[in-house]
Amino acid sequence: MNLDNPLTWHLDAEVPDLELLTRERLIARWQHGSDSFFWRAQESCRLVPRQAGGLLRYVWADVLAFEGGLPPAGLEAAYRQNLLTEDQVATFCACSTGIIIDQAKSGLLPCRRIGRAYRFVPAEVERWQARRWRPRSRRDQGSAQ
Repeated sequence: MNLDNPLTWHLDAEVPDLELLTRERLIARWQHGSDSFFWRAQESCRLVPRQAGGLLRYVWADVLAFEGGLPPAGLEAAYRQNLLTEDQVATFCACSTGIIIDQAKSGLLPCRRIGRAYRFVPAEVERWQARRWRPRSRRDQGSAQ
């Protein structure tokens, strides 16, 4: 069996560590979703469910592809965490949601797209903030007074 292509996987004992996700788990991850949202994604073949014991489930590789692609090397575990909304990121970064969306649209802040909604991986937000928001030096603090 070819494990490189998730479309060739079958839900059987041959696939190692195949974690199946429910709709409820994806809605919690994305903080977004409804039956019609999933129906549209399935009809357009962008998010294809798998049958597991008569229930519909989703495979991580398919979910990541739907969100915009596989994670960078070394961040696979971070990309499996629940995603943040632009409001949550703005609160965390102490800036406006407009700045967050502008940075995401320009590609400076890595984001995932769930339909029309922007979602953010917490580890990527921390990396972006560390690059973008540098602490003031003593000289900067002295001149600000």
